[in-house]
Amino acid sequence: MKPSAQAKETPQSHSDCNATPLGRAIHLLGDSWILLIITNLLQGSMRFNILRAELGHISSKTLTSRLKLLEELGFVQRRAFLEIPPRVEYHITEKGQELGEVIAALEKFGNKHLSNPPIVESGDCAFTSDDIPL
Repeated sequence: MKPSAQAKETPQSHSDCNATPLGRAIHLLGDSWILLIITNLLQGSMRFNILRAELGHISSKTLTSRLKLLEELGFVQRRAFLEIPPRVEYHITEKGQELGEVIAALEKFGNKHLSNPPIVESGDCAFTSDDIPL
């Protein structure tokens, strides 16, 4: 039996992860900071320091790198204002709104299937899903 064209587009191993659109989406959505940044920006435009405060324990370096990536991918737009002191705001693009729909679907799935935190064993440690930082 011949593999379908769709099967060729699905990553088969971790090393294939960035080789396909699905693999790249998995890689992007696997970064919890990316999801949290998008979720916050869906509420409205934000300045860097306000976004950082909303996110909690994220370093400036990490937030800067994630915002740059999201801007390069077209999910977020950086808007600089000609003011003194300089003001920069980040806002979600139409493409970012579509990613918000994916995040909403993940939330719906989580509410339906993962609302009671089961014990998860990973390697030699056990934890509940409440222990996973989101």
